[in-house]
Amino acid sequence: MNKLFLLVFTLSLCAYHSNAQIGYYTDALNYSRTNSIGTARTQALGGAQVALGGDINAAYANPAGLGFNRSSVVTFTPSINFSNSDSEYFGQLADDSKANFNIANLGVIFNFAKSDYEDSKFKGGSFAITMTRENNFHQDILYDGYNEQIQGKSSIVDSWIDQAWGTPTDRLINLGYPYDAYNHYLISDYGDPNQPGYDKYMGYLPDSTIRELGDFPRQIETIKNKGGQYQWDFSAGGNYNDIIYFGASLGLNSIKYSNESLYSESEFLYNDQPDDIINEISTRSTVDVRGTGVSGTFGLIARPLDLVRFGVSLTTPTHYWLSEETSEDLLTSYNSWDYHDPNSSEVIRLEDFYDEYFTESTYQIKTPMKLTTGLAFFLGKTGFISADIDFIDYSKSKIKSSDFDVTDDNLAISTLYQKTINWRVGSEFRVSSFRVRGGYSYEGDPYNNSSIDNSIRKVSGGIGYRNREFFVDVSAVHSKWSSSRSPYTIYSFDDPNEDISPTAFIENKNLNVSVTFGINF
Repeated sequence: MNKLFLLVFTLSLCAYHSNAQIGYYTDALNYSRTNSIGTARTQALGGAQVALGGDINAAYANPAGLGFNRSSVVTFTPSINFSNSDSEYFGQLADDSKANFNIANLGVIFNFAKSDYEDSKFKGGSFAITMTRENNFHQDILYDGYNEQIQGKSSIVDSWIDQAWGTPTDRLINLGYPYDAYNHYLISDYGDPNQPGYDKYMGYLPDSTIRELGDFPRQIETIKNKGGQYQWDFSAGGNYNDIIYFGASLGLNSIKYSNESLYSESEFLYNDQPDDIINEISTRSTVDVRGTGVSGTFGLIARPLDLVRFGVSLTTPTHYWLSEETSEDLLTSYNSWDYHDPNSSEVIRLEDFYDEYFTESTYQIKTPMKLTTGLAFFLGKTGFISADIDFIDYSKSKIKSSDFDVTDDNLAISTLYQKTINWRVGSEFRVSSFRVRGGYSYEGDPYNNSSIDNSIRKVSGGIGYRNREFFVDVSAVHSKWSSSRSPYTIYSFDDPNEDISPTAFIENKNLNVSVTFGINF
C-alpha cells in the first residue's frame, strides 16, 4: 500500500468519526502544538529562552533558568489578541476577525540564593508557581462561494450518499446526517436489500419522472472557536558554582475549547435556472471540550564563560483526560413542494424538516515528548542574542477511550503527522534601565503530506524598563500561517482514491499585545 493511498484511506476512515468534528486525531495535533506565550519579555524575544534564565517564564520553558534569580519576584501579564482570517473559496473572497482579552502569564518566584560571602559551590536556588497560556483558540472564520465543481459532486448531500453506501436503510440511524438526509427526502435508496445503494434526488413529479436536486449551490460556513490551553507549573531551579544550573517542574494542564460551525447551501440551480423546490440545507455542529492533564519538564543550563550559555530541556508527554459534549442538527427547507411517492399514490407536502442530536464522550490524549536545545551569547552589559531549537514528533501522539473505537484515529495520527523542527531567535539591547527586544520564530509543518504549507511564522518586538524594585515590559507578536477547510469529504466516482472535496484556503493573521508588570521583593 503506497503512502498516498494510505493517506486517502485513513482520511476516509476518520472524516466522520465524530459527527460534530472532523476526527479526534485533530485534537491530538491541536493540543500538542503549543507555544509558550508567557511574559512580554519572552514573547518579544520570539520565545528564545531555554538558555537564558532570569525570567519567570523559565518555570515553564526550562526550570534550570530559575537558578539565575537573585531575588523573589511576582508578575502579572494581561494580553489582548486580534485575529483575522482571509478565505478563498472557488475564487470568491471573504474575511472575518475577532479580538479577545486574556491572561498570558502570572506567578511568583521565591528565591533562596545564598549570600555572596558564603563559601559554598551550591549557591541556592528558587521555587516558582506560575500559570502560562500555551494556546489561544479564539478565532472566527468565514468562507462563502458558489460551488462550481463538476462530476456531479457539488453538494454536501453527495458526501452523505458516500457515507450511506452499502448500509441498509434500517441501519442508517447509526450514521447521523445520512439518516437525517434520508428522512428529509434528500437521498433515496435503490430498493435492493442485497446491494444497498443511494442516490441524490428530491422525489417524483406527478408524471412519475424523477426530479433531481439542483446543482452548484451557494455554500457558506462560519466557524467560531473559543477557549484556551493553560499550564500551572510548580518548579524549582538551583545554581552550582555559577556554572551549572539545573531544575525540574511539575505541570498541571487544563483545556477549555468550544467550536460552533454553521454551514448552509442555498440558491441551487436546476437546468441553469433557480431551483424553485428547495430553499436551503443547513447544518449546525458544536463541540465543547474540557480536560486536565499532567506533565513534567527537566532542564540544564551550562555557563562555561560569562559570554555564553548552553541550555537543554526535556518535556515529557502530557497525559490529558478529556470530556466532550457535541451536538449536530440538520435543517432542510422546501418551498412547499408535493412529493409523489413512487410506491403508492400518497402525496406528501415537503416544507421544513429539522433534527438534532446530542452526544457525550470521554477520552485520553498523550502528546509527544519535546526536546529543546538553546544557545545564548552575551555582549557584556549591552545585551544578548539567544536561539532555541525544538524537536518534536507529532506522529507519536496517542488516543485512548472506552466510549469509541480509537483505531482509525491513531492510524490517522501515525499516517498524517510527522517530525518537525521549530526554531526561535531573539535579542535584547540595554540602554541604562531600558530594554529593546526583537525576535523571530518558525514552527515547522506537522503534516506529512499536505497541499499547503502549515508552518507558522512569528515576528516580535518589545521594550522594557527595569530597576531594583519593579519592571514593566511590553511586547507585540505578529503571526501568520495558512490553513484549509473542507465542509465535507467526497471522492471521485471514476477514482475512489481521488479526494475531490471542495476546499477553502485560508490565510490567518494574529496580533498579540502583552504587558508584564513585575515586583521584586
